[in-house]
Amino acid sequence: MRRSYEEFLRRLNQYRLYLNMTQEELSDALGITQSQFSKIELGKTVMPFKTLELLEGMGWDIDYLVTGKSLDRKASELNDLLQKVGEPYKREILNAVTWLLKQGIGKDCSKLSPEIECEIEILQMRVRSESTYSVLYEVRRISDVAQAVMAEKLGVNIKKYRKLEKNEVRPDVELLFRIYEVTGCKPSLILHNDHVENIIIDDLWNQMTVPVQSKILSLIEQVLWFMKM
Repeated sequence: MRRSYEEFLRRLNQYRLYLNMTQEELSDALGITQSQFSKIELGKTVMPFKTLELLEGMGWDIDYLVTGKSLDRKASELNDLLQKVGEPYKREILNAVTWLLKQGIGKDCSKLSPEIECEIEILQMRVRSESTYSVLYEVRRISDVAQAVMAEKLGVNIKKYRKLEKNEVRPDVELLFRIYEVTGCKPSLILHNDHVENIIIDDLWNQMTVPVQSKILSLIEQVLWFMKM
């Protein structure tokens, strides 16, 4: 068993105990038997995508479970402001927001982490494209490698990789960690393929200082005012 997956199992067990839940209580909440969950927690069965999805729906921090990094995600004032933007202005405003977030992060962080770099690139790609592709497709394009190369990096055959990229099959926890290890893409982005823009905006927003946040809000409000003239 990979050491990274062993660490995931340790965090899974600790998280459950922290919530003061027995295996039976958690398995009931997940709609599986206690025996099935026990096999997952002992590493005899790799946790499937659906189970991780259900844990997140229960409020568990799945990015922390898989990567070991607590991201402390909070809803941002910027996303609150964007919810009020009318459809005709959304793409233009998102373009401005993406540029400002990139500049703000650059001012507050001397060196960008792989996770932040990945999120900025995905956001830029979604602003430029009229079509919505899978996050896995986007991170492969960001990495500038062919499908066969990415499949080899992730340790899957090309047929399975193509299905993963089309969301025809979903990655289990071990594969989610390999995706994160290779690309810097957080598991939560894979889970929320169609709505990652809001997640990314909140993540990037929480990396910045209050003065930079205030400046960005002020600039976006001015852009909105100008567009509505």
